[in-house]
Amino acid sequence: MYKIINIALIFIFFVSTGVSSKELHSKDPRNSTSKVGAEVDEKGELKFLLGGGSINWYEGSDNQFVFLAEYKIDSSDGRFRFANFDSRFGGLYGDFIYTDDTSLMSTVGYILPIDANNDKTQFFPSLNYSYLDFNKSNPIRSLVPDEFGGGNHSQLYSLNLYILHPWNETHFTFIEMFGGRSFSGVEIEMYDVCWTQGMNSSILGKPAFVYFKGQYSRTEVFGSFAPSGSDNNDDAKFSFGVELKF
Repeated sequence: MYKIINIALIFIFFVSTGVSSKELHSKDPRNSTSKVGAEVDEKGELKFLLGGGSINWYEGSDNQFVFLAEYKIDSSDGRFRFANFDSRFGGLYGDFIYTDDTSLMSTVGYILPIDANNDKTQFFPSLNYSYLDFNKSNPIRSLVPDEFGGGNHSQLYSLNLYILHPWNETHFTFIEMFGGRSFSGVEIEMYDVCWTQGMNSSILGKPAFVYFKGQYSRTEVFGSFAPSGSDNNDDAKFSFGVELKF
C-alpha cells in the first residue's frame, strides 16, 4: 500500500496542475483538472480520492496526462491509475490495485478514445496486460501445491472499456467494464462492471459532481488450481460520492 501512496505523491509533486481541461466533460478520463473526493459504500466504509494532471505538457500534439489515487480507510485497500493521451496515437494506461488481504494487481495497456456518431457518447477501450501477485494471506496460496507454482501469481490478458454518456449539461452516465483471463500461473478469470449515475453541480463556488455507483465483481479460479473444479467469488457494492474540482 505504501508503494502506491509514494507513487501517487511523486506524480502530484512533479506534474503541474495549473492548466485545466475545461473543454472536457467532468467525468472524461482525459480531464486533468485537480480533484478531491469522498465516497461511502453501503457498509459505511469511506474512500478518499485525489487526482489531477496536466495538458499539453510536451510539444507536437494535443496531449493530456492524468492520474487518480484512491484509498479506503477501513480495509487499507488502495488504487492508483494514470494515463497519457496523445491526439496522434491514443493513450498509454496504467492501473495498480492493492487489497490488504488478497493481492496486488498491476495493469498496463493501450487506450483509445472513440467518439460516437451522436456527438455525445464516448468510448475508451483499453487492451492490457495484467499481473496479479497473491499475498501470503490469500487462501489460493495454501490451496495450490508447490509443484503447480504455489499459487503466488497469475498473468492475464485483460480488457477495459469506459463509456461516458452525458444526457444533458447536468446529468451523465459513466460505465466501467473489466474482463481478464490468465495465460500463465494460477488459472483465473476476472470480471467487473461499475455503473455510475452522476450530476454536475457546484460546491463552495467550485465545479463538482455528486454520484451514485453500483459495482459487481466476479473472480473464478479453475483448473488444477481449484480442488473442487472451480472456486467463484462474487461481490456487489453500492456507494454514494462527491468530487470537487479546482
